[in-house]
Amino acid sequence: MFQIDPPRLLRSAHLQTVLSSRALRGHGSTGRDLLASAERITIDCGRGVRLGAVVSSTIAPAPLVIVLHGWLGSEDSPYSRRAADALHRANFRVARLLLRDHGDTAALNVELFHSARIDEVVAACNALAARYGNGTTGILGFSLGANFAIRVAADASCNERIAAVLAVCPVVDPAATVAAIDAGWAGYRWWFLRKWRRALAQKQAAFPDRYDFGAALRLRSIGALTEHVTARYSEFPDTASYYARYTIRSELIERLRAPVQIVAAADDPVIPVDGIAALRETDRLAVALSTHGGHCAFIEGFDLRSRIDAAAPRFFASRLAHRRQSRASPLPHLMPTDGFARPPRLD
Repeated sequence: MFQIDPPRLLRSAHLQTVLSSRALRGHGSTGRDLLASAERITIDCGRGVRLGAVVSSTIAPAPLVIVLHGWLGSEDSPYSRRAADALHRANFRVARLLLRDHGDTAALNVELFHSARIDEVVAACNALAARYGNGTTGILGFSLGANFAIRVAADASCNERIAAVLAVCPVVDPAATVAAIDAGWAGYRWWFLRKWRRALAQKQAAFPDRYDFGAALRLRSIGALTEHVTARYSEFPDTASYYARYTIRSELIERLRAPVQIVAAADDPVIPVDGIAALRETDRLAVALSTHGGHCAFIEGFDLRSRIDAAAPRFFASRLAHRRQSRASPLPHLMPTDGFARPPRLD
């Protein structure tokens, strides 16, 4: 059972959510070792696609946990970095994988990100597991990253070394999520629109001959902007077809190749909990719902510590075997870099 019991003043789902996306606990010291050991790499995912990642290794051989941020997040999103630091301090290797066009990776690929691009994420996770996994690998995903993590575990080409997935507040029904953002507290719609506009502007700056998002940047809802981008820059005829490609359905759950633990909150203001609660548990899928927690927050006290930061290391320690093996030679498709290809700075 996954339940948190925060003080009354911290029970607001909105406050939980905002604090989780803003607070980096122990800003002066937390994450120092994580960052000191970080190596920025570019992963060749095939067909000319490249994704960025930041890998923090340990001195001794250890299992790997791949952390997937949420939509419009990055390797330095506070919730992602806090969890990565907790895992690293628990002696896991940690790879913070960046989805296409997220963080500072707009210039790595010409084609625009969309959430149906699962093949490249599977390829990146497989490559990371093969190179850094030391026998076993887990995936920790948040929100849209949790949706990707579940689909990786259900993909036929999922590396057998990927042994467990922890999915925090996953997007299960994209249409319902978009509707919840647009119809909910205006602050969420404004926050996502601001970040999406910035991401589109970075993409246009990286490929000015390919993109002109002038009309898109004037749209005022997530639904309208999704329709605009889907119609002009994707292979899907409409948003219904697009959403269907990454909805978590029962037939996908039946294909899981690795066990998945979903953790979600009944008061999540971004992800409607009905879709998660309706998922049928199997021998490969477990669902834990907390009354409180907001969106990817689960903050338990005024020190702003998240239950996820403590639970994730225990979860993966119980599921990933610490097998010692000789360090493999670098794979040709993992290319250390001094930094990601960066688009021009936006004023």
